Amino acid sequence: VLEAEFEEREHNKGVFLRVELQALPADESVVQAKGVKRSKDKLILPPSVGSALLAQDASKNGALLFQVALPAAAAATAATAAGSGQAPAPFTSTTTATASNSAAGRTHAGVLEFTAPEGTVLLPRKVVHSLYGSLDAQPSGTVIVSYRRLEKGTYVRLQPMSHGFHEALGEGLRETLEEELLGHSTLSEGDWVTVVHGGRDWPLRVQELQPSNAVSVIDVDIAADVVPSLEAEEYLRRWEEEQRRQQERLAQLAAERLAREAAEAAERAAREAAEAAAAEAAATAAAAARERLAAALPPEPEAPSSSSSGPAIAVTTCAFSLPDGTRITRRFAAGTQVQTLFDFVDSRGAGGWHRGSYQLVTRMPRRVIGPEAAGAGLTLRDLGLGNSEAFLLEALAVPAAAAAPMEVDGAAKGMATA
Repeated sequence: VLEAEFEEREHNKGVFLRVELQALPADESVVQAKGVKRSKDKLILPPSVGSALLAQDASKNGALLFQVALPAAAAATAATAAGSGQAPAPFTSTTTATASNSAAGRTHAGVLEFTAPEGTVLLPRKVVHSLYGSLDAQPSGTVIVSYRRLEKGTYVRLQPMSHGFHEALGEGLRETLEEELLGHSTLSEGDWVTVVHGGRDWPLRVQELQPSNAVSVIDVDIAADVVPSLEAEEYLRRWEEEQRRQQERLAQLAAERLAREAAEAAERAAREAAEAAAAEAAATAAAAARERLAAALPPEPEAPSSSSSGPAIAVTTCAFSLPDGTRITRRFAAGTQVQTLFDFVDSRGAGGWHRGSYQLVTRMPRRVIGPEAAGAGLTLRDLGLGNSEAFLLEALAVPAAAAAPMEVDGAAKGMATA
């Protein structure tokens, strides 16, 4: 604490004052009646404070200016200064980056007179608003009043609370702000400054000051900027938040769609792989069945010849027109069972038709040899087949492999039975 006091006294060119006083509201009508300039942020202090400053010849530093802080904020300022070896924050030019946060519970003011009851300080409305951080605040409890020597301000950035401030003041914005600042002795980052225009109050927050976060505005030419209002800023913040949420939702939907498509692709690939494996297994089984049928066929008899000796063997040459357009022929002994005809056709793939799904028919005259004939153990001789026969395959029902009739040599290859 002693180190902080030393630093403060050094910055104030030998002047030190810090007192804790009961905060009371000032009667602004009385102040205005006196016609004092820059009265919006001037305190009324007790006579003892005036005597203490007079004894230290404080007026040598110019206008008497003060920091007004809530006890907790004053303690934090003193602790920070003591720990860093620097003067309290309002005097350092390196602490101008943050506005309301650095000035929470702390503002600055001039002095109107030293006539307040001992132990009290009368606070004008602007100081109350800035000190307590609310436009509805009323002074309560005690405050710490400390003498400060402030640098002259060169720049201020203000932000209106309400939307429409720029439109309401229009081209008279600069002149109105200059007139308002003529009613102040100091400005602190985080302060509330109220502009009266058009029959209403327009509160503005002090966002940034240069060269320090608390400055004197007495006899200065200070540059000022007014940024979009808090309402506009809040609207923009909500809009940006909504845009962010929408982008997150779109990203989530895209991720869900990609995951769903990946799952569907994986399921489709697995299904196609299973179908391919099943088809391959079926093809392998069908090929093995054809091989077994071919191996089980009786030897093909030789064609009858007039030069051969011995009794002639009755042989029937059978030609089969298959649904896929191919034509196969083979000789069979007259005593061969009818089932062998089906086994031969099936051993050659039956044009893509399944075993047992067709019957054999001749054209002229039309004769039908169905599975029942094969199952009855009949032979070619029993059916009265001649030396040469041509057969078509006729579906017992519309086969999956041949949904439409096929033509071979101008004739229907697959004829669905009624």
